[in-house]
Amino acid sequence: MKLILKSLLLSASLCSSLALANTEAHQDYLKGTAYLNQDNYKDAITWLTSAANNGSIEAQNKIGVMYAKGIGTDVNTHLAIQYFTKAAKNESSMAYYNLGKVYESQNKFTTATNWYNKAIEMNNSNAMNNLADLYLQGKGLVQNTNQAELLYVQAAELGNATSMRNLGFLYFKGIEVKQDMEKAYFWFNLAAAKAYPEADTYRDFTGEKLYKTQRISVQNDALEWLEEHSK
Repeated sequence: MKLILKSLLLSASLCSSLALANTEAHQDYLKGTAYLNQDNYKDAITWLTSAANNGSIEAQNKIGVMYAKGIGTDVNTHLAIQYFTKAAKNESSMAYYNLGKVYESQNKFTTATNWYNKAIEMNNSNAMNNLADLYLQGKGLVQNTNQAELLYVQAAELGNATSMRNLGFLYFKGIEVKQDMEKAYFWFNLAAAKAYPEADTYRDFTGEKLYKTQRISVQNDALEWLEEHSK
């Protein structure tokens, strides 16, 4: 009986310690994020590093991005990968995506593809968009426009404005698909509705190539699509 009580007390103590550590890590993460938003990179790195080392997945991803992009510090891809890998061990789709980006930037496309696919399994739309880019360009994969289009649409349906813009370009330029100004106008409308940079310019330029009746019809279709996908 005494052994059982000791075991229960030890278990409770461990749970309490873990909860406290998680709380402290989260508080450090919030402090680091606040400093980052103020462009106080020195303090941001200090607090985010503390949070990351104490198990905050959000901090691990954020400090990893800072090292990957050289935000407030020198670029350090090795450290970035270390932090992303820590977060990935906790099945963070953002970490999978971030690892994919790092390896893609190093032209290690097969490794990047593997990480993107892991993120896609968790419905990460950014990974879908980036993998679509690789299929479209044939980087590390057999060039496959149909697969790229499918992934762009999948990401767009999850609200990814970049994929909406990319679909607009795909149909506007007729990149390995039949050129279709109505489809291009449709996707540029959606990207503009998401406030994607310059999407309104692409939309208006494409719209000039359509009749007024076509523009109105496509605009109505875009509105219906937005309503359907906001439910």
